This record gives sequence, structure tokens and C-alpha cells, in this order.
Amino acid sequence: MNITKHIKYKKILFLAITFFLANNVNAQFYNKEVKATIRVDKNSEFYTFNAISENLTPSDYNLRYEFMVFREDENKNTSKSSQGNRFFLKANEKQVLSSVTINYNDTGKIILALLIYDKDDKPIGQARIELAEGGKTEIDTDKKKIEAVTNDQAPAQDGYIKKGFVLKKTISKPGLDFYRLFYSKYYNLGVNTPYDILVTESFARGRTTKIEVLVDNQLVWQFFSQPRKQFLEQMAKTAFERTIAQLRILQKQDKQLTQY
Repeated sequence: MNITKHIKYKKILFLAITFFLANNVNAQFYNKEVKATIRVDKNSEFYTFNAISENLTPSDYNLRYEFMVFREDENKNTSKSSQGNRFFLKANEKQVLSSVTINYNDTGKIILALLIYDKDDKPIGQARIELAEGGKTEIDTDKKKIEAVTNDQAPAQDGYIKKGFVLKKTISKPGLDFYRLFYSKYYNLGVNTPYDILVTESFARGRTTKIEVLVDNQLVWQFFSQPRKQFLEQMAKTAFERTIAQLRILQKQDKQLTQY
């Protein structure tokens, strides 16, 4: 690498680190309306880092994200790669934006940073993970441990302690298909809550069945089942959005009781 490129890369890394350290001081201004998180999945040979955005409000947003990876090798040479695009985030929606994989054998310092900008290109959400020894860095994929590693985030919005269950009482194939679609969204987006969620199905008029989704025994969505996959996918999407909204209501109630 020639001197010019070396200086350029060092400048990129310096500016990035300086920027995120400065933002850390004002972290309370971020992740209030739209929350940025980096979720870590551990596989047999590598870590997968998922950039996730979560709308904490009842309003829709037009946004832009940038998911950056800064690398410093053993010779102190630095490089930057990034993924980014504009996206639309509906009220109470949680969305996986992008992902990066890092092999366990990767060496050198690695910094992963996610920034989310509003329609005026103002940063409103941020998250950051630093791997001091690259892929060899020990990462506990437990959610609470990951949040401790991503120390540039605002305090976690969902301080849950125990994890609830997604239960099912289905009686037909469409009911089971709906449950699988719903649970796939729940699992892939890493929802962590102490409240149980129940998907239940009962006989209705004629040959149809009624499917209900309950959060902590409170009904959040119901519909008459159909076998069409497209219909079930839409119902799973709507039910999941209603579930997230209800979980936030319960969380706020818990905080108010705790403060009282």
C-alpha cells in the first residue's frame, strides 16, 4: 500500500472513531424514535452481524441507513466497507436492513457501525460493536451481553429479564402454517420479551376456523383462516406488528409501575 492510500485509510478510521466517540457523549439523543441495533448470530465458522431498525412510534418513516465495517490489519493498514440504502419503516415495525459475516479466523481490529438517518439526513439512530481481535474476539450472543458490547447505543429500550414463549394451539394446516410464518418473524428479528404470546385456533362457522393472537392473555389480532399462502403471510405480518405494539404498551406500563 502506498503512502497516500495509507494516510487516506488512517484518516477514515480516525474520523470514524472520533465521530462515534463524540456521539457516545450525546447518545441520549439517539434511538428514541427509531432504534438501531446490531444483532449477533453465531454459526459454526463465523459470526453474522445483522443491522436492525425498529420504529418505536405510531408514525411511518422514510429513512436511510449506512452499515459500515472498519478493519485494521496486523500491519495497521485500515479499510472501510459499507452497505446502505433508503427504506420505509412502518409504525411499530422492526426490520432487518443488512448483514455482514466475519470469519472466526479474521484478525485485526474490526469496528461495525450502524447509522440511521431521517428524511433530512439527520442521524437519529446508531449502534456500534468493536472487535479488538477480529473474529477471534469472544462474543456472548446472549442479548444482554451483546448490548453491553454495543456501548455506543442509548440505554436499551427493552430491559427485559426473562424471556417469554410463543405458544400454539392450532387444529388445522392453515393454522399451523400461520404460526410458522408468525414465529419466523419473531425469531428472525430477535424479539426479547417476558410476556407469553399465544396463537390459538378454534372452529368457526361452516368449515372455517378462527385464529387469534394473544399477548399476555390480551387479544391483539384475529381473523378467519384461509389456506392461501399470500393471505397467511399478510395476516402474520399484521399480527406481528400488532404484537410489537402491544409489547411496547406493556413495557411502558411496567416502567410506570416501577417508577411509582
